[in-house]
Amino acid sequence: MYEQQTVTQNTEVKTPEAVFETYTEAMNQDADAPLLGHMVLYSVFDGDVTRDDLADWFRELDLDEKLLPPPLRQVDAFERVTGPDGVRVTYPLDDPRATGPAYRRGRRRRNELGKVKSATLMVRPVRRDGGSIVRHVIREVRDEESSSLKYDTRLAVCTFHRDNNAGSADGAGTLQVEPNHAAIAKLPEDEQTTVHEMLAAIEDSYHHRCTYLTSDKLRSLIRRYVEDLDAIRVRPTGGVYFVQRQHSSTLAALRELVARFGQGSNLVRVPLPDQEEMREMVVAAFTTKAQDDLNELAQDIAEAQRNKQYDDAAKLHARFTALQQSTNDHSELLSTSLDDTRAALQLVKTQLGGLFATASDDETEDE
Repeated sequence: MYEQQTVTQNTEVKTPEAVFETYTEAMNQDADAPLLGHMVLYSVFDGDVTRDDLADWFRELDLDEKLLPPPLRQVDAFERVTGPDGVRVTYPLDDPRATGPAYRRGRRRRNELGKVKSATLMVRPVRRDGGSIVRHVIREVRDEESSSLKYDTRLAVCTFHRDNNAGSADGAGTLQVEPNHAAIAKLPEDEQTTVHEMLAAIEDSYHHRCTYLTSDKLRSLIRRYVEDLDAIRVRPTGGVYFVQRQHSSTLAALRELVARFGQGSNLVRVPLPDQEEMREMVVAAFTTKAQDDLNELAQDIAEAQRNKQYDDAAKLHARFTALQQSTNDHSELLSTSLDDTRAALQLVKTQLGGLFATASDDETEDE
């Protein structure tokens, strides 16, 4: 008889991101590897990231500090928190403590049985001037049975007091939330609690936005940085980009940066082998992007010529030059002529020449 033996092996299960990173590192170490570039995908979630944190990380990772977002402004935090997409609370009148997603799911179920009455606490603009911005917290009661709306117009006043002192930072100021205790006291006790919680949420959200960059701002930062690498949007809505191989080290730094944003945030570099199918995909994506950019540039040139905005000519020419350079770079990388894009470039170049000629003629007439 043979003695049966059991062999146990320690196997490490790698995530797809780890597999892609291992492959990327191997490809980057081989100068002759048939790597066309990288497909870049990223997800960014909320975290406690200050702008000072971001600036320190940029320096540590040798990233271009010119692409850092501007300093946070307190007035922007106020506008966002009290704006249309800011803090608001909806709840059924028969259960004012039932708010948020759970209530919305329950509301759909209750609507199957009959109409319901609900209330929404929201912020509405009242006045703005050089000294302050004033907004009121109102209560809207929706009666679905009688198809009517009722309003309590001032449960609280939210005021942003601008700091106009010499030397103050741009957009500086302070938030003041003043509850209308008499109006709130007329509401049922549970509703009073919900109102006070909503007012506290406004203050908390405001102070958080004054201190930390939101996921939207961080996501915009990564998008701008990736696009600054002359990336091509592979998906028209964005979020998936092709970046040339020469930017591998920068993508590695961005990957480390995004990992510091908070739990769940990540940037993945998927190596694209230099194969015909991959080239066709990138060529199609580049041609679409270039055509969109050229169409937009052509419209801007036409508008500048129509409105005699000759001061814009230099900026328009810089945009044309960047598009021309991008076409040359990608044509060389992809070993293709990109004839359609070059033809469109020539048309825009002619149009741009017409703008400069008109500007010169107008200047001569003025003399």
